[in-house]
Amino acid sequence: MFLEGKTALITGAGSGFGQKMAVAFAAKGANLVLNDINEAGLEETRDLVLKQCNTQILLVKADVSKSEEVNEMAKKTFEIFDNVFLLVNNAGIDGGLYTSLKAKEEVYDKVFAINVKGPLNVSKAFFRRMKRQKQFQPIAGKIINIASVAGTPNGTNPMLGIYSASKAALIAFTRLWALELGSSNITVNAISPGVFLTPIYNNDPKLIRQFLETRKIKIPIDRIGESKWVADLALFLASPTADYITGQNLVIDGGMSISISKL
Repeated sequence: MFLEGKTALITGAGSGFGQKMAVAFAAKGANLVLNDINEAGLEETRDLVLKQCNTQILLVKADVSKSEEVNEMAKKTFEIFDNVFLLVNNAGIDGGLYTSLKAKEEVYDKVFAINVKGPLNVSKAFFRRMKRQKQFQPIAGKIINIASVAGTPNGTNPMLGIYSASKAALIAFTRLWALELGSSNITVNAISPGVFLTPIYNNDPKLIRQFLETRKIKIPIDRIGESKWVADLALFLASPTADYITGQNLVIDGGMSISISKL
């Protein structure tokens, strides 16, 4: 129960990875702040958690791309909880199948607002309070950014042009924040999933297989990822075992990114 007495805040907690992480963190004792713009999804996640765990949960509907809504979320959080030990920047959108030079300006603005400005807004709203959490030793807090293989050099995908660029930016921010916050005993890491069964793919394995075939992509471990595997990796980063890991991007893709142009 290494998260007992600690609060985990998860953005995009109404479905997919966020929902699975909420269940995983609660099972290790965490109280939860669950954020999304989808209230029905948040309620579904809360109910799933409470079926398995007895923990305190705050639901906050807020758009992470809007700093005033994020700051209000921080205010609500600290009215109820005395800490946020674990901050997971999970909220994101894909932006559709457009090459970067053909994507409309509004697509760029929306994708970068949510995928890049959102994590920046949330981290800025909470990092000062996390720095003061001296009750937790040796680590005062942890930030986990959910990026994507599409943001890595091998995984850069022209058909997901703006999305790829946004996730590359988030990986860069991961390294920057690790450098900026390390002296305050806050770790910052990213997780980059490959192809997973999530709402981005309409939870449709046939659609995923079609996408892979169209792009001539092969996965050495020939299975589509399950959201629980990302939650398990996040749980590892949240654990004391990972206290000396920071500034890293952990790729979980069945070997897909190393196989591109090789298989």
